[in-house]
Amino acid sequence: MPTMKRGHDSTALSGRVLKSLVASLIEHAQRDVARLDTHEESATHQLRVRMKKILALLRLGADSLQEHTIQAMRLHIRAVKNACASNRDRVVRDRLVDRLARRYHLSPLHRIELGQRPCQPPPASFLLHQLHALDQLVQTTRLEMLSPEQIIASHALCYRKGRRLMKMAFEGTQGETLHRWRHRVKDLHYQTLALAHLPGSARRVRRARKLGRILGREHDLANLVRHSAYAVKRGPWSHLIQEHRSQLRERILILGHKLYNPGHQVFEQRIVRQMQVA
Repeated sequence: MPTMKRGHDSTALSGRVLKSLVASLIEHAQRDVARLDTHEESATHQLRVRMKKILALLRLGADSLQEHTIQAMRLHIRAVKNACASNRDRVVRDRLVDRLARRYHLSPLHRIELGQRPCQPPPASFLLHQLHALDQLVQTTRLEMLSPEQIIASHALCYRKGRRLMKMAFEGTQGETLHRWRHRVKDLHYQTLALAHLPGSARRVRRARKLGRILGREHDLANLVRHSAYAVKRGPWSHLIQEHRSQLRERILILGHKLYNPGHQVFEQRIVRQMQVA
């Protein structure tokens, strides 16, 4: 299951399969690096997504990873993501401005960094070095020794953390909370793809994917309004952005309630029972 689009079979995910999945994602990431010169936008997107998937799966193996090891892995993953971020962030931002400008007949004259040349893609040698170091760390771990019960417990913990952040957002502590919650939603999405044998997994994948996209749109708007050209009080752009963010937050909280239902204890009990039956 290298692409993590569907579960590999109907049995519980073992530590051996988990380690194989992570190794496969690293291998595909190395191929993405080779495509950067000819297909920069799509390769950059795929490379960043694979880094997020790897981190989500490594969180399933928390019981077998020492803190200094997982920290070193995070540094390599972050190095790859950050190296590929500049041009992608600009493309996403400019597309958002253009879409809003066309829809609401506003002028995008204040487009950020207008006329500035795109950054050069990061050197392939740097990215490959980070991926090789990450792969070496993964190979030295004992992920293959994890039991399905340990993996399920880590998955339930991810669910619990996401649910807690959702409740914080419901209580009004948004801003940074939404950003942190977005990461946990992505973790739940990618982990559920690898645990597709669990009850309700197809529904959770759909809802997590949709919620992640909406949270991403809210995050893009939050970044846009931080720029002075779009943050003028009582200006049309500022008003439009705030209105859109308010509408998105309503949808986010409604969908979040559906995704994180039932409570984490019931959720864990259900998946443990299903695993025992399998």
